[in-house]
Amino acid sequence: MRVIVVNEENLEAFSKLLGDKIGSGSALEQLKNLNPHVDLKKIEPGTVLLIPDGPRFPNVESVSVTGDAFDALREQVLASVDDAASRLKGGYELLWKEREKVVKTLQSEPVQKAGNADPDLESQIAAANLVFKQDKELAKDAEKVMTTLKEQVAAELASLAQLLG
Repeated sequence: MRVIVVNEENLEAFSKLLGDKIGSGSALEQLKNLNPHVDLKKIEPGTVLLIPDGPRFPNVESVSVTGDAFDALREQVLASVDDAASRLKGGYELLWKEREKVVKTLQSEPVQKAGNADPDLESQIAAANLVFKQDKELAKDAEKVMTTLKEQVAAELASLAQLLG
């Protein structure tokens, strides 16, 4: 099996191959199975493909993704997931700071008096407090999702490393 990055030179060869009517169980089916992330009808330069061995596929230079290169890829992908988790956490931290300001205002004596005198305002204050509580739960859920995502990505990368040998 090879790994290639489709470029302008080999795009035409792949387009011709993919335009051929090849029956099921064929090399094209193998290509589809190895690359579920790719819409083979709209293949573009820069697309990374796993290529099964065989004469039906363009003879293009493969790119090594084992050893140091694969380790670098793994580190980059996991660092990207960590970065996304960090940005998510930072966003929620900003939300908490804003929440603290709003809560402080809502708990002030003038707002409390106004709320006691106006049932609509009182229900709006209660609704705001409910939203804050829901946001806190969403933040916890998002953190769990990011942790699970990182674990799943690491497992998929490990499977890919085994597949590539």
